[in-house]
Amino acid sequence: MYIVGTSGHIDHGKTSLIRALTGIDCDRLPEEKEREMTIDIGFANIEYPKFGTVSIIDVPGHERFIRNMVAGAWGIDIALLVIALDDGWMLQTEDHFRVLQLLGVERIIVVINKCDLGDDEMIEIIKEEVKERLSNTNYSDSDIIAVSAKTGLGIKELKELILANLRRLSKTVDADKPYLYIDRVFSPKGVGTVITGTLKNGIFKENDIVTILPLRREVKIKKIESHYRELTEGVPSQRTALNLANVNSDELKRGDIICKYNFFTETHDIIAWFKPLDKKKKIRNNTYVEILSGTNSATGKIILIEDSISEGYSPVRIHFDEKTFVYPGQPFVLTNPGGFRIIGGGKIILPFYDPSRHKHKLKSYISIIKDFSIAELILFELATSGYKKKEDIFKSLPNSKKFLEKTISEKSETGDILIRGEYLFHKDFYQEALEKVNKTLKSKIGSNLKEISDSAGLSHEITSIIISDISAREVIIEKDGRLFAGGFVTEESLPDSKKKILQEAFKSAGDGLELDKIKDDFLKKDIKDLIKLGFLISLDGNIIYHKDIYNSMRDKIIALFDAKDKITVPEAKDAVGLSRKYILPLLNRIESDGLIKRLGDFRIKV
Repeated sequence: MYIVGTSGHIDHGKTSLIRALTGIDCDRLPEEKEREMTIDIGFANIEYPKFGTVSIIDVPGHERFIRNMVAGAWGIDIALLVIALDDGWMLQTEDHFRVLQLLGVERIIVVINKCDLGDDEMIEIIKEEVKERLSNTNYSDSDIIAVSAKTGLGIKELKELILANLRRLSKTVDADKPYLYIDRVFSPKGVGTVITGTLKNGIFKENDIVTILPLRREVKIKKIESHYRELTEGVPSQRTALNLANVNSDELKRGDIICKYNFFTETHDIIAWFKPLDKKKKIRNNTYVEILSGTNSATGKIILIEDSISEGYSPVRIHFDEKTFVYPGQPFVLTNPGGFRIIGGGKIILPFYDPSRHKHKLKSYISIIKDFSIAELILFELATSGYKKKEDIFKSLPNSKKFLEKTISEKSETGDILIRGEYLFHKDFYQEALEKVNKTLKSKIGSNLKEISDSAGLSHEITSIIISDISAREVIIEKDGRLFAGGFVTEESLPDSKKKILQEAFKSAGDGLELDKIKDDFLKKDIKDLIKLGFLISLDGNIIYHKDIYNSMRDKIIALFDAKDKITVPEAKDAVGLSRKYILPLLNRIESDGLIKRLGDFRIKV
C-alpha cells in the first residue's frame, strides 16, 4: 500500500484536486465547509486495477495550520506539490516544499493547477520557475504536470503519473516493527474506541496485542479497517483504523503511538542534526520551539552545541518541556510556539542525551553522521556512550534484528565496533578502558575487582570483560579475590593448585613433566599459565621443567665452555645426567634462548 499527500499554498486547489482525482470531498469539518478552507487533514483514496488502493491525504495550506500539515505529511510516500497557475510559487509553497525535504518524502510530483485560468505561455513560465526551484535539490528530476481540477484537464494523465511514480519507489523489505501515530480518535456507538493513522514499518493483525504510548498500556486490536473495508491485517503505508479493546477514547489523543514492539525511547533531551529553513535568520541559543514528529507536537528549547548554526546541517540539543517518545533517525520539523512559522527541521541522532556521559564526546564524534544510515547511528550511539548491550541496540531502533545483526557484523569487521559477549563497544572507548585496567593491574599489584573498577572508572561487569580479554594474551592469576598480572606474579601469590604443580615439577627434576600424558584439562591450563608466567619452562616434545631445574642444567652446560670452545651431545649428557630423549630438547631450548648455537655435531657458545 502507498500514501500520496498534497502540499502547497492556501487556495491553490489541493482539496478540489483530490475531489477531481477521487470524487471524495476531504473537507469534513463544518468550519471547513463554511470558510472554504482546509483546516485539518482529510482522507480519500484511488483504486488502481491490478495495483490496489492508494490512500490520499489532504493537508491544510494556511500557515496557521502548519502543525496539521506536518501531521498529514509525515507518513506519505509521494507528495503532490500543488501550485496555482495564477499565483505561481508562493510562501507556503516554499515552506511545504522544505517540509517534504525535511521529512524525507522520497518523490514529489509538481501539479500546476487552475490551468483553465491561463494559456500555454503562462504554463511554460510557471514550469520554468518550478524547474529552477527544484534544481540542486533531491527532487530535480520530478515530474511537472499542468491540470485543471475545475474542468478535468490533465486529471487522467495525473492519475497515470501517480501510478508511474509509485512503481519507481524504492522497496522496503526491512519492516517487522509496526507502529502508527494516531491522527484521529472517536467512539462510534456500540463499537468502542477507534483510532486512525498511517501504518508504517510492518503489519498489524486482528487480535494482536499492541502498546499505547505514552499511556504504556497493552491493548488488543479487535478489528481493522481501511477505507471502510474490514481487513484481517493492516500493511505498511496504509490508512488504517483500529478498533481497540481495554481503552477509552478520552484516554487517547492525536500524537499518541500504537506499536507492536516498543523501540521508542522516552526522553527529555535529544541530540539532532538540524537544518534552518531561513539561512539568513539567526537562531539563538535557548530559542523556545515546537517540535513536530509524526502527528505529535511537543514544546521545548533548542540548545546550540557549536557557536552558531550553519546553512547546512548542524548538531543541536533539544530539551523537551515534558518527556516524549522518539527513535534514532526520526525526522522532525521545528516551528515557533503555536506552529505558525517553520524554523527548520532535521533528524534525531541520539534519542537520549545525558550531559554527564555524552557532553565531552559530542564534538569529537559528530562527524560520524553523514547520511543518517543505521550504521552511522549505531556507531554514534556507541562513540558517545562507550558501550551498549546488543539487545538494547536492537530495542532502540525500528529495524529488524536480522538487519541490525548484519550492520553490526559489518562494523565489527572494519574494527569500528568490538563485540564482547552481549556487549558492543566503540573501538576508542575499549582501547582506553583496556589501558586503564592494564595500568591498574600492574601498578596496584594484587588489587581486587572493585579496586580495579573504581580506579578505571568502569562497572564491575565491564572491567571483568576487559580482564578476560587481557588474560587471553597474558596470564592473570587470581588468589583470594586478588589479581596478579604477568611479571608481577610471585610464587607466593599463586593459588594452591598452581603451587602444587610447581612442587611436583621440582620433585621430578630432570625427568620433568610430560604435558601429553596429562588428561585433566584444568591441570593443563594451569601448567600453560605457569609456563607463560615463567615458573615452568617448556621444551620440545612437551617436556616441562621447573624453572630452577632448567636454570641449573643450563648453567652446568654453559660452564663446559670455560674449558673448551665447543662441546658434543655426550659431553652435555654427562654434565647434567640426562638421557638422549631429554638432552636434545634441553639443548634446543638453550639455543632458542640465544646462549648456544649448533655447528655440525657440536654446540658452540654464542
